[in-house]
Amino acid sequence: MSYVRTDCQTIALPGGVPLEVEVARAPEDLKRGLKFRPVLDTDGMLFLYPKSGFHQFTMYQTLVPLDMLWMDWRGVIVEIAENAQPHSAGKLYGGGKMSSYGLELPAGMVRKYGLKIGQTIGGLNG
Repeated sequence: MSYVRTDCQTIALPGGVPLEVEVARAPEDLKRGLKFRPVLDTDGMLFLYPKSGFHQFTMYQTLVPLDMLWMDWRGVIVEIAENAQPHSAGKLYGGGKMSSYGLELPAGMVRKYGLKIGQTIGGLNG
């Protein structure tokens, strides 16, 4: 199955580390996310939710392991799930805290950059 790449932007991890991420904002992009992709051609995917809520991710039909982060309206990390494994259907990640943004990164990025709850991701609003 093929996929359609959405628009991209640069965000900044704590410490100013830039990442080029694909942006999902349309309902169909928010639903599809990174499903069906054998590799990532950017540093990850940023989910811009139309309103704050208790947003969750699933790995159903996702082919690569991911780290997942959720941020509030200010870009502050409120929840993290590390090393979510492909095809773990039925398992939901996140949704425990109110968030305005989601971020999916290749597995290991949270550990590599020492990302923690309470840190701020910059450039989320484009």
